[in-house]
Amino acid sequence: MGSVTGLQAAMGRYIGLEAFERRLLDRLEHRPVKVARDQVLWSPEDRVTNLFSLQSGWACTFRDTCEGECQIIELLLPGDIIGLREFTFRRHASQARMITPGSLCGFAHEVIADLVLASPSLAIALFAAIARQEALLTERMLVTLHRPARVQVCHFVIETFLRLNKVQAVDPGQMPFPLSQQLLAQILGQSTVHINRTLMALDRDGLLKKHRGYITIHDMRRLYQEAEFDDGYLSDRLDGLEERLAKLRMASR
Repeated sequence: MGSVTGLQAAMGRYIGLEAFERRLLDRLEHRPVKVARDQVLWSPEDRVTNLFSLQSGWACTFRDTCEGECQIIELLLPGDIIGLREFTFRRHASQARMITPGSLCGFAHEVIADLVLASPSLAIALFAAIARQEALLTERMLVTLHRPARVQVCHFVIETFLRLNKVQAVDPGQMPFPLSQQLLAQILGQSTVHINRTLMALDRDGLLKKHRGYITIHDMRRLYQEAEFDDGYLSDRLDGLEERLAKLRMASR
């Protein structure tokens, strides 16, 4: 199974795209550019101008806390749209940067209004993409506030595995994971020392082992149990909207 990324893939998770909708999205992705590891896409207080569809590579958005520590807000994977959460604001509140080398396509944030006007279905798909990003943040907040570090790491690994698997089939024995222990600590709000101890314990107990650039999941069933994982918040289904969208499309023909 090949990698499936870009705006068509991102929107196609939620709706069946018609030909004119594919053409609209294609026009936004005709010039992918390569980006380097640690390349900054925008900084706090920059004017909001572009969104990006992440074709390959991993990225993140983050803010510095009052204590001067870095808190990663979003982990962005191939197929994600970078900037959706801030595109209606005048200036960025976060910084966005690449975690790994990759490629992306930038498009003016005003284009979102054109897509919404051109297609109610694309509007729903955009709302769905934003809602899923918010669901990820909400779930992570609840887990980090109310679960110990061991559960947090297990939960995050499963979540990342399932997100990656939407784009390309992932081998649990060699799951891509180009996050350092420091970055993982910044995502989960833990100290690097605590993350190190937690990963060592998970390895010792035969659940997973972190390598440089990837993770080996030894026992997925036990990992789910440890994480108390419910994948409902990762669903791409638009329950209750499919019939309504079909009627809208029939009426527009």
